[in-house]
Amino acid sequence: MADKAMHKNLKSMQIRQIVISTATLAIGIAIFVIFISCDSQQNDPTPAPPPSPIVISELTQTQIQKCTLFFFDTNSLRLAGEERELNLSQDVTERLKQTINELLKDSISGLYQTIPQGTLLYEVYVDEQSTVYLDFSHHLKDEHIGGTTSEALTVAAILRTVKVNFPDEIRKVQILIEGLETDTIGGHVDISKPLSLSLDLEVVSRQGESIEAESTEIEPTEAEILEADTASEWETDR
Repeated sequence: MADKAMHKNLKSMQIRQIVISTATLAIGIAIFVIFISCDSQQNDPTPAPPPSPIVISELTQTQIQKCTLFFFDTNSLRLAGEERELNLSQDVTERLKQTINELLKDSISGLYQTIPQGTLLYEVYVDEQSTVYLDFSHHLKDEHIGGTTSEALTVAAILRTVKVNFPDEIRKVQILIEGLETDTIGGHVDISKPLSLSLDLEVVSRQGESIEAESTEIEPTEAEILEADTASEWETDR
């Protein structure tokens, strides 16, 4: 009986050892498979897809600033400034574009617009000599009402607006139409070259008068131009 019990216990111990060994072997195989799998992934020659590019847009800093735009006052027969507060860029070129685009809009105080309706500003360039190139659409020329003073007022309004708002950044203005240099807007004021900001309405008017006098052999006075051209053209056409 004792031998039989001992034999039974011995058999149970053998079975237990077999189970333990089998479990140990299974665990070892599992660890080996995991190790091989990880090593295979690390040695995989196929490169991982690159991460999606992150696009960071650089926002132009802006702030509320006052600017002065010039329109025609039929009471004084002169250009008058109209002050506005705008959210303008700190970049000079962009701020120039914003300011001139605002000048192309109608006056908010009842003054007359000296630039033909429909005129667009395509682009603005500033060179190393502080000359700004303003590229306007063909409307500036094709839709202009004509006349010496009307043309002088158009040019002077642009010059004075740039001069007052950019006294330290800009020295001259070159007016372009459809990206090209042009002699005049309406045949009176020479805009073929950059115009100094020191020019003003009176100077531009005299230049227009001189050109018109050479072509007609008649030398009109400034008073006659202001009274005749301005009153008839600006009050009837606008």
